[in-house]
Amino acid sequence: MLGSAVMNLGISVLLLAFIGAGAVVACGGDDGGGSPAGTGGSASGGAAGTGGSNLGGTGGDAAADAPVGDGSVPKPEPADISFKAVAPIPAGEQLLFNDWNAQPNAVFSMKPDGAAETKIFEAYRVWSMGVSKDASKIAFACGDPLQKEHYGIEIGDAIQHTWVYDAAAQSAAVLAWGNLNDECHGWSQKNDSLVVCRRRDFTASGQNKTYRIGRLAVAGGAFEWLGIGEDPTPTTMELHPQLSDDESTLYYTLIQVAGGKQERSIMKKTLPGGAPTLVRASASAGVLSPDGARLLFADTAQKSALFSMKLDGSDVIKVASRNGTSAVWSPDGKKIAYLWGETQGCSHVEVALADGSQADTPVRVRECGSAFLTELAWIVKP
Repeated sequence: MLGSAVMNLGISVLLLAFIGAGAVVACGGDDGGGSPAGTGGSASGGAAGTGGSNLGGTGGDAAADAPVGDGSVPKPEPADISFKAVAPIPAGEQLLFNDWNAQPNAVFSMKPDGAAETKIFEAYRVWSMGVSKDASKIAFACGDPLQKEHYGIEIGDAIQHTWVYDAAAQSAAVLAWGNLNDECHGWSQKNDSLVVCRRRDFTASGQNKTYRIGRLAVAGGAFEWLGIGEDPTPTTMELHPQLSDDESTLYYTLIQVAGGKQERSIMKKTLPGGAPTLVRASASAGVLSPDGARLLFADTAQKSALFSMKLDGSDVIKVASRNGTSAVWSPDGKKIAYLWGETQGCSHVEVALADGSQADTPVRVRECGSAFLTELAWIVKP
């Protein structure tokens, strides 16, 4: 995943709000949020957590900010988000995407050439989406239709809970909920955990604690911080987490805010407890190739055109001249797909060869039409 279809717009809006009013409130995208644990949830992040002390930050404001639930709000049920199963995920190679326009909106699949579009399920305001390695589950961020009643927040989609769709049962269940916003969902190789970007502790005016990266256990929802995890006066944001297959290394985007401007860099951190180091400056939203040997990224010094490189920074290849978002590798690593927002709210799906030979001549496999796409996933469904 390489950011949502409106990630650059969304983050710019967020940063303006952050810079001008001290608030960081998303309209969705690959971001995240949270709150202190309440009855029915447990804190497990940072130094004060139970199971996150060696992987999270060094304490600070993260120590009590890792909820599974919120005692003041009932556990959400599928009916609360207008969930409706429609069709199984078809077998074979598929591109999955969501349409954020309709209420409830929907998750779809299609063949990589754009044929055989199929609606998989409907739910309220699906934004972020990540598919497990075996294509058996889809994690997604979903808004709370009663956000104002539950949290006193009127800013749209400030609260986004993590849900998991089971492809075999065609059912959905909430994994993490409360005063939080989970986004940029990515699955571990074993499909037993998720990395997310989390924001938390929203106030009625929209103030909140900024994007930090954490890990959710799929069984039970226990949470631990993986990034910095503390910043009482946030001037940085962590986005786009990517775990190596052995879960020893975390790659992520670091956004630094200073003087009304933002700088993006791709960083890496050895787990547990390693210090962040620079992978590439003026770059954002890295995506590891299926074999783990290359990183796909947006070069912010070149209008966010898409490039790939080896993990040591060598062999840089331009794979798309577009400022594509939500970019993904094909399962064999020979192609990439991405969303291209020709206009705001209109994102085409395009595919190009990963060797760079189609950087200027991508194949458009889906016109945006009336849909507002925000996420892509390229999978093989057994």
